[in-house]
Amino acid sequence: MKEDLNKNFRDISEENQRIEERKITSFDIIMGLLIGGFFYFGYYILMTDYFKVNPFKFPYILISIYFVTATLLFPYVSKRVSVWIEGNKAIRFISTSKIAMPFAYIFAPIIFIIDLFL
Repeated sequence: MKEDLNKNFRDISEENQRIEERKITSFDIIMGLLIGGFFYFGYYILMTDYFKVNPFKFPYILISIYFVTATLLFPYVSKRVSVWIEGNKAIRFISTSKIAMPFAYIFAPIIFIIDLFL
């Protein structure tokens, strides 16, 4: 009886490990760049319309450079973050997929640097 119950539940940790080890495809890169471009466009609109500042003048250019870097690294980090959230029950309880992608975009350079050293 217990074996039948175990067959009905999939092992998420093994599944996430396989997803994480899978190579990133060109489709993943293109979709990641499109989504990252959308987030960057949102940042640009927020800075120009809401805050009424030019994001290409100092000191805002530093934030713009950071988000350009985040846009370029987003395809590589988004898969890692989604696997990490799926595998962690506490974070999955708090977070949803709608929060995970902006989180991955904003912290993409930081997560990428951490992955390089770990």
